[in-house]
This record gives sequence, C-alpha cells and structure tokens, in this order.
Amino acid sequence: MAENKIVNGVVLRTVNYRDFDRMLTLFTREEGRLSACARGAHRQKSPLSAASTLFCTGEYVLEEKNGRFFVKSCMLDAAYYPLREDPKRLAYASALVQVCEEIVQPGQPMPELYDMLLRALAYLAYDAQTPCENIVLPFLMRAMVLSGHGVMLTRCAVCGSTDVTFSEATKHYHCASCGADEAHAMNAADVAAINSIAALGDTEGKLDELRRRYPNLDITSWTRENRVQM
Repeated sequence: MAENKIVNGVVLRTVNYRDFDRMLTLFTREEGRLSACARGAHRQKSPLSAASTLFCTGEYVLEEKNGRFFVKSCMLDAAYYPLREDPKRLAYASALVQVCEEIVQPGQPMPELYDMLLRALAYLAYDAQTPCENIVLPFLMRAMVLSGHGVMLTRCAVCGSTDVTFSEATKHYHCASCGADEAHAMNAADVAAINSIAALGDTEGKLDELRRRYPNLDITSWTRENRVQM
C-alpha cells in the first residue's frame, strides 16, 4: 500500500518529463533534498502546475511507490512571482536555489538553511528597496558556515594566530608578526595541503617547503578550528 508523506518544501529545480509530467527537486524542511514527480503538471489547468514551478513553496503531500515520490497535492504558500519580472533578482534567486541544491543532501534536514532561503526569496521578490547584494551575501556566508566551510575571520591567514588585524590593502587578516601590510596570505592550494598534512601526515613531502614559505606556520596547532577556509 502506498504511503503518504507531508513535507514543507521549496522547488529548487524542475525538468519536464515525458509529455506532461515534471520532475521536481525539492528542498524540504523535514527531509532535506528529495526528488518527486508531479504527474500531469505540464498540462493546462493542472492543479499541480503552480506547485511545480521554480521557487514555489508549500505543503506537499507525497505518495511513495517503489522507492519513488509522486506529488499528490500541494497547499501553496508562496510563488514569488515578482522575481520573474526582474532579471537581476531572478538571477540572484536562481543562484540561491542552486547553492542549496549543492549543499542539502537527501535525508539530511537543514531547517535553518530552509528558513533562510524562504526569507531571502521573499526579500528578493517583494523588497525592491533593499539591494540584492545585501540579501544574497549574508545568506551565502551563513550557508557556508552551515555546510562546514565557513570563512575564518578571527585568525591570521598565515600562521593561525588569534591576535589579528585586518589589512585594508590585502583584504586579509594577519597577526603583527606576519605583518598586516604584507601581501603573503596563504592561498587555497597551500591551505588544502596543510589541512591534508594535519589530518594524514606529510605523505607528499610538502611540509618543509610550506615552512620555508610561511616561517610562522605551526602545524601542531593547525586544528579544524583554526584552519582558514578559502
């Protein structure tokens, strides 16, 4: 017997399937990311047409058959139609849902990110006075943190010291000994190499070169807490 599942979701992606169906990628508050088929949604006057449109949010009743989900009905909460009238805001909203599709995994709820996405879509759609960047950039910064890739702003970009100052010239955080005005911040490749050494050891013989490049580097204190995320 088919089982019904009720979830709150937002449509991250739609793909037309066969003649009249649509495959939906949903970000659900309860279940994380999942795929569902909205049968007949591509027909005119289909009751699932609006609910199977990009960005739409609502309460979805899903029917599970043989490990697949089908949209049985939806109580629509918001469609964010003004987004489709402004190419710039549409582009920003599209970027947000793409980021969520990459971050959110099946069976792994991220309710904070879900709520953030709905607020961001609402601001982009209905608050024309707020610059898009003021909506999108805070969202992306927080999304990075929630996904485990937060930007570290409290430690030196060279040695990991907590005694840091911000260099307006280089746009990096440095401690006094490394020099706040010197443009020698650690690049992403070196950060990745040190992360690997800290976790697995110097299997590729890179540590000596890294120490020559960064004299203040202390590999023993390079923990997950103080790694610089690029």
